[in-house]
Amino acid sequence: MKKILFILALLNFGLASSQCTITGADQIQVGERQVYTATNSEAAECIDCYQWAYLDQKIILEGDTKKNELTVKGAVPGSAVLSLEIKTKDGKSKCDKLIKVIAPTSNILTNDNVKCDIGVSAFKEVRATDKIVVFEPETAETNLSYIWTVTYRNGDIKKSAEKKPQFDYSNEHVIDKVDMEVFLNQCSTKISKSYDSNFWYFF
Repeated sequence: MKKILFILALLNFGLASSQCTITGADQIQVGERQVYTATNSEAAECIDCYQWAYLDQKIILEGDTKKNELTVKGAVPGSAVLSLEIKTKDGKSKCDKLIKVIAPTSNILTNDNVKCDIGVSAFKEVRATDKIVVFEPETAETNLSYIWTVTYRNGDIKKSAEKKPQFDYSNEHVIDKVDMEVFLNQCSTKISKSYDSNFWYFF
């Protein structure tokens, strides 16, 4: 009887030691990057014995998917299940992590030294042609000045002082971030948006 209990204890220990756990943020914004890690790295048979997987479009796996650490980028709002399989001495260990992808939020920075009421807190994207996008501030105010800064994934930066500027984009020339600085007398507000390539693919 003692031998049976001992064997069962060993089996339970083996199962527990082979269990897989993923640590990382439960929520991620579109365009945001987070790092996810396998917590039981000592159970892996080798440093390349990991296999991260995700087959939908809500998140993008960046970097080496065969290491114990992976960078994930939010792509499309919704729920995503990140999967991991680890090759161990005793076989394979599998685990999943549910990640909620949320829409990007606008960051509003205002000059705190002056009481400001500029009346604009967002902008929208309007498709002009297949490869031209127009950014429009959502406001009826006409006395505002603007500085737009567009940052592309390849590092290119373009600026405009138009109220409704036009910028080129494509699958090869993806816009990563847009900053809209708005000025009224001594007041200023900066509103930023980050984008993922999938946004422009479906735009």
